[in-house]
Amino acid sequence: MYDLEMLRWLNEQAHFRAVELANKDVSLSAPVAEKPKAVVKAPPVFPLSVLGRKLLGGPPSLAYYVELLEQGDTVIGFRNLVREYLPEYEVDILAEDLHTRAMRFMRFFSEKFFPLYEDMNEGFTTASLLSNIPTRPMGFSEESYHAFADFRPGYILALSLVESPWDQELMDEAGVEDGDPMQGGRVPILEAASELVGRALIRLIPDEGWAPDRLHYLTDDTEFEGLGDFADWVCCQTGLYHLDTQASSIEMGLMEGEPMPWTRDNVEELVGDWQQSADIWDSLHRFALLLEQDPESTFRRLLALLHDNQDIVLPMVIPKEQLTLPLG
Repeated sequence: MYDLEMLRWLNEQAHFRAVELANKDVSLSAPVAEKPKAVVKAPPVFPLSVLGRKLLGGPPSLAYYVELLEQGDTVIGFRNLVREYLPEYEVDILAEDLHTRAMRFMRFFSEKFFPLYEDMNEGFTTASLLSNIPTRPMGFSEESYHAFADFRPGYILALSLVESPWDQELMDEAGVEDGDPMQGGRVPILEAASELVGRALIRLIPDEGWAPDRLHYLTDDTEFEGLGDFADWVCCQTGLYHLDTQASSIEMGLMEGEPMPWTRDNVEELVGDWQQSADIWDSLHRFALLLEQDPESTFRRLLALLHDNQDIVLPMVIPKEQLTLPLG
């Protein structure tokens, strides 16, 4: 039986031995003048202190084991999923708590293959992950259309040229009849675009805008290549899973077709899909940035191309005799 003083003395001795071990060639009994320069190494270990921390940790709760037993099939399925796609991270992932393993897996998977959807609620578990591949949605939604004011200028100008895939629905909500030149939800977008390049140029845009196929035909292989890709993205017709899937569809369970189950073929297909999506994303972003370089002049050249009328390139010149002269 050890008393408190004995335990304290043993702990101090363990500390001294740890220091001596950490600085191998240094003898604690050697005179100060004869000691070689100590090598800086990891802090010494306090054996009893470490033991105390372990004892204070306590055993896992009974609820933990109950949950583990209830999720037996899920745990095995998740382990197999990890071994199939991320065997090199198996120890790191399975060392996590049951409630954080799924997010840990998703982070490693996103770095290795393609991004997974990370904006999950607290109820997202390993069972949720096993149900299907949670791809990251990048589709252009109706909510995005309404939030156009938050876009950068190049995206607003590009959006003003593209027909609205929700226009009929927006017109019905606004009580606008077919044939009315004020095309539903496009009006605020056109107003915002006019503040960037002037109302005169915006009046050259058809009320309903241009269809994606037409924009591809007119601008592909020109300096304005990327406008067709932008229109495809807005209308969710790129043909790519990532760019045509909307976040609201995932959150509300409204995705068209069957969810993507975890299979090698599906993962390989989505890897290719993501690479194509990234290329298109870069293309439409470069186009939007182009519009921001001298917006009025660049947008004028683009409209001249879309109308096949180079006269549009020349700004309107008011005859000198029609200029308003200052009074006085």
